[in-house]
Amino acid sequence: MVETNTPILTLVIKSIENEKIGQLEEEVQGLISTLSMLCSFLSVKDFCSFIFSEKFELLTKQDVGVVFEIGIYAQHEVTLELSSNSEGVKLSDLINQNCFENDYAICSNINDLESCLVSWLTNI
Repeated sequence: MVETNTPILTLVIKSIENEKIGQLEEEVQGLISTLSMLCSFLSVKDFCSFIFSEKFELLTKQDVGVVFEIGIYAQHEVTLELSSNSEGVKLSDLINQNCFENDYAICSNINDLESCLVSWLTNI
């Protein structure tokens, strides 16, 4: 996808176990604070790079039950849920957009994630 001045995707924390946040390193707490507000990305590639970054991985390895919501910047009601586990990043289609088999996809690397998101954006 071509980069534009208008963001393509948004990311925000959907849920987190708040009582555990105070026990985390300051750097992780700062990232949680940032991701608690709507963050936007100009391209799918930028988004995927962030999701597979060391900083994001540090957050998702914490035992705080963090779940994210991905949205389309121009259509905020169109969303996916993102969570992370040992298998990789899980995208869940909770609003039945019929984008993934069984309404979810596991992305074990940056290329898988980029492919799933491009397919989702194309089909929506």
